[in-house]
Amino acid sequence: MGNEKYFDENIVYYDKYRPTYGKEIYNDIITYAGINKKSRILEIGCGPGNATLPFLKTGADLTAVEIGENLATFVKNKFANEKNFHIVNLPFEEFITDKKYDLIFSATAFHWINSDYAYRHCLSMLEKGGALAIFWNTPVISDKNSELKKRIADLYNIHLPDGSWERLTEDWYQKRCYDRNKSFELYGYSDIQLKLYYDYRTFTTVEYIKLLHTYSNHMAMPEDKRKEFFSKIFDAISDYGLIEIKDTIDLYMGRK
Repeated sequence: MGNEKYFDENIVYYDKYRPTYGKEIYNDIITYAGINKKSRILEIGCGPGNATLPFLKTGADLTAVEIGENLATFVKNKFANEKNFHIVNLPFEEFITDKKYDLIFSATAFHWINSDYAYRHCLSMLEKGGALAIFWNTPVISDKNSELKKRIADLYNIHLPDGSWERLTEDWYQKRCYDRNKSFELYGYSDIQLKLYYDYRTFTTVEYIKLLHTYSNHMAMPEDKRKEFFSKIFDAISDYGLIEIKDTIDLYMGRK
């Protein structure tokens, strides 16, 4: 994994302003994997636990692997009353166990691991018939206010021209879905499924700037340049009052 320090430094913002992905996706994963109280689950990169609780509520034994020391401490305290929760503060690449899991899942974290290692290692840790479920959220400014969207796009072109803004097109998204779906096939998973979910979130100016503090490419900017960039985004949103985000969540599932 990489850039974990940026998440580790902004735990409260990450916990409050990152998406929880909605209820439907969890029901679909739990049903697909056949999870019950006797099941064993592994979560890769739990962060502040935004995707953890729905799986804990099944009563299954859940182990979360988290590289960030502060995040691991935060989530340990967050789920202190959940006796079926266990946290391991290690990079996933250093997590070695003889246990087999009925479900391994990762929410917006799987891309930090070398893909060849990740798919192979997960397959080796699954029970026969066990499932790997990985999902991501892609947030973009909605078309509700096209003027605001263009103003912010112009700011990105000036202050953060890394391609992160321009690449979020429908063609880019379809290619990403295709490539990730093919990876499951390439590494020997079966009964492969791809599902998409959509949601909208509305932020005040202050809330949106706090959300930006959870994006690693933003936090990797030199502090003075980042402050200037965030200040200009703040000013742009302030002219309109609120900003609406469209979330697209892509879920990939496959069995051993």
